[in-house]
Amino acid sequence: MPVIQFLGSAYLLDDGENLLDGLLRHNARVPHSCRAGVCHSCRLRTTTGTTLLACQTTATVALCLALPRRNEVSGIITAITPHTATEVTVEIATRLPLSVAAGETVTLVSADGLEENFMLINHDETRQTLTCNVTRVAGGSPFNTWVHAMAAVGDRLMVIKAN
Repeated sequence: MPVIQFLGSAYLLDDGENLLDGLLRHNARVPHSCRAGVCHSCRLRTTTGTTLLACQTTATVALCLALPRRNEVSGIITAITPHTATEVTVEIATRLPLSVAAGETVTLVSADGLEENFMLINHDETRQTLTCNVTRVAGGSPFNTWVHAMAAVGDRLMVIKAN
């Protein structure tokens, strides 16, 4: 029965159990989707730098795993808070960690391909959420207009870290 170190906790997996099933059985917060190795959302990395798909890997020895760091991650709008008729705060939860900090710039891309750059006002690493202010200006950014007129909690976005 291999012991898996993941995000600061140790998990004992059953013999023959794949990493994803074992981690989820212990309620570990591991990203996943298809469970068939197609989407790669369950990609993890070992401390030696090797990447693997948790849904396709059965451990026979102890492993120390971490989430990969990426410059582009998918996200979902979790809150839109209006402040004035032209300014809202948007909170986005990312499926994977993104190495950013408040004050840094990210590009948000809607499912329809609208995009705009924003300075982060908050990044909560524990909750994996990003927060930014979106201001609507007459004749301004189509993305900002979309946020104010049509975006809703639950809408999906791509979040891209500026290089």
